[in-house]
Amino acid sequence: MDKSNKKKPYNTYNPAIIKQLKQKYGLSTAFIGQSLRGDRTSDTSLKICEDYKQMEREISKAIQKV
Repeated sequence: MDKSNKKKPYNTYNPAIIKQLKQKYGLSTAFIGQSLRGDRTSDTSLKICEDYKQMEREISKAIQKV
């Protein structure tokens, strides 16, 4: 067996967006992280992913205007 120390690439998510999603949905940060990684596939998880992408786009637009 190959037991190399290859790890999955680590995705970083914006903590401010995570905090807003936590307040909006009333869910744990762990569940939100699992949803964003694709470990969860419920309707709520899909909504969380869509909201995260939308918030991320809005932040990018605001930064580009400055």
